[in-house]
Amino acid sequence: MSPILTNPQPSQSEPMTQAYSEVSFMELLNEIQKTPREYWFHLFKILHAFRESVTLKPEQLTSVEKQTESGSQESEILVNQHEALKALTKQWMEEGDEKEQTETWEYLRQALEEDSVKI
Repeated sequence: MSPILTNPQPSQSEPMTQAYSEVSFMELLNEIQKTPREYWFHLFKILHAFRESVTLKPEQLTSVEKQTESGSQESEILVNQHEALKALTKQWMEEGDEKEQTETWEYLRQALEEDSVKI
C-alpha cells in the first residue's frame, strides 16, 4: 500500500519540486519509522544516492561544461579538416596531376599521424 501524501501527483507540465514541496519532514520521518529497522541502512543508501543524483556540484558543472566545450572545438576542427580534404580531392580530380597529388597526400598523411590538430 502506497503512502498518502498531502499533495497530488505532479502533472507533466509542473516540476516535481512544486508538487511535493509541501511534504513535511514529519511525513518523511513517519515513513522511515514505518520501515523495519533492518532496512534503514539500505534506505539511507537510497536517499543518499538520490540526493547525489539530483544535486549537481559546481565543480561537476564546470567539468561538464569544459568537456562539452572541448568536444565542440574538436568537432569543429574535424569538420574543417574534412572540408579541406574534400576541396583538395575535388581539385586533384579536376587537375589530374598524379605526382603532385601523391606527394601532397603523403605530406598530409604524415602530418595527420604526427598531430591531427595542426592541419
